[in-house]
Amino acid sequence: MNSQTTNKLSLSQLFLAASILSVIITVLWLMYPNPNRHYHLVLTGMSKGRIRPFKAKFKPYQGKRMGGAAGVAAVVKEAVKSFEGSPYNLFSIGSEISGTADAYFTRGAAIIKIMNAMGIEAMLVGNIEFTYGQRRLAELAEQAEFKFVSSNVSEVVSERVPDYLSPGLFFNPGGGLKIGVIGLTPPTTPTLTARSNIEGLDFGDPGESLRLQVEAMRQSGADLVVLLTLYNRDRIRAEEWRPIASAAPDICVMVDFDIDAPPAVRRDGIVIKTVSGYNQSKEVDVLDLEITPPPVRIVSWKGRRLAVNHAEITPDPDVARVVDAVTRENREARDRYIGEFAGDYQHQWDRECPIGNMITDAMLAESGCDIAFHNSGGIQNNIQAGDFSVGDLFSMMPFDNQMVTMQLTGSEIEELLRISASLQRGLLQVAGASYEFSLRPEGNVLDSFMIGGAPVDPDRTYSVCTNNFLADGGDNFTTFRKGRQVQYGRQQRDVVSEYVARNSADAPLRLSTDGRIVRHD
Repeated sequence: MNSQTTNKLSLSQLFLAASILSVIITVLWLMYPNPNRHYHLVLTGMSKGRIRPFKAKFKPYQGKRMGGAAGVAAVVKEAVKSFEGSPYNLFSIGSEISGTADAYFTRGAAIIKIMNAMGIEAMLVGNIEFTYGQRRLAELAEQAEFKFVSSNVSEVVSERVPDYLSPGLFFNPGGGLKIGVIGLTPPTTPTLTARSNIEGLDFGDPGESLRLQVEAMRQSGADLVVLLTLYNRDRIRAEEWRPIASAAPDICVMVDFDIDAPPAVRRDGIVIKTVSGYNQSKEVDVLDLEITPPPVRIVSWKGRRLAVNHAEITPDPDVARVVDAVTRENREARDRYIGEFAGDYQHQWDRECPIGNMITDAMLAESGCDIAFHNSGGIQNNIQAGDFSVGDLFSMMPFDNQMVTMQLTGSEIEELLRISASLQRGLLQVAGASYEFSLRPEGNVLDSFMIGGAPVDPDRTYSVCTNNFLADGGDNFTTFRKGRQVQYGRQQRDVVSEYVARNSADAPLRLSTDGRIVRHD
């Protein structure tokens, strides 16, 4: 037998052996199926009160009709169908009850009714949930058919968790699973909402207490522990991640600000899934898990982000009826005409913003001060060309801020502008002054600033107008607390509304940037 014949025989034998092995594996698989099963986590949140569809302004959905509660409900139902009976939970990471006129005119009640209709099971309380104050949050908790969860908020005097919050929750979604849920309200909440909204509350940093909470949940039989947070996945600091890693929940939900959805990842043994900080109801996030029988262990995971694109879905009719019912009585007030704009204008958090210029110009005209400041984070939506309504105003400026005037020295104003240039919380939009700053790897630098077109006298006292959020030291602009002769004025939205009406009476209002903030990259 020659070598060629031998090689052919060997290949034939190898192929036969492989075929037999394949048959054996198939038989064994049929006799002993994979004991693993699936669990799914469905996530909403960061809607900022968007309960009606809208035309998206940015990629990847630019120009498309997106979002709205009825659309979200339809996408959730389709996702649940795809689970084919596997257990799941539907949670929100918060930032839901404020941000639009629909939310504001009902002080959040409309949003809660809609979330009830959608079947939300738990919602993390974020800083935005304190927009209407603690008393109103407690009232909304009574109206909700789901629980408000926060594991790090306590009353300063009693050291107890407020009655309207749940420090931890358990769910039994089916299949014998027991899911534990805890949540971290941003520890920076006192700098992100008005002081009066959170008076008497402590927002603790996660530490040893978080590890003890997770451990207690496991001792109570939780198969999986889910931690809901509003940490930015890409910006979380080592000292913020360390206690989470030490506590070792199975799943940690965070926020991302990417155009394309980042994949779910495992870090220090914890599966991380994100919800878009730009969500505004445009998407629903799903985390698909393959898990072992008890003791439950996550074998594999996959994250999905599902678009709420009205070209591809039929809105849920039941939720649509609820949306229509809760907004009908406010429709006339919401649609009231204020003025008209000549073009589309985009809000910016890290550079001079035409909307910020308009707001601060209105504040300066109202107050007669030397300078007006407004925080970039207080501008939550863009302006579109054409008619501008009360609803548009509330979407652009959702926070219930008052005008505040005070006296600050030139050196104190310099402190504020150095904080602004750091971009820790976004720029201070300004009128009556100008400043330049440079981006540096070692830390951004304030290059120069002027007030009224003249060099600044560090010892001179200047009159300053801002809003009560900044006056309380919000967004880490704590220098405002040094203000003297502090006086509170009208609602900031009323001032801006009158400014728009007055300046668009004869022709559409045209906004622009004029170099009052110069950024050197």
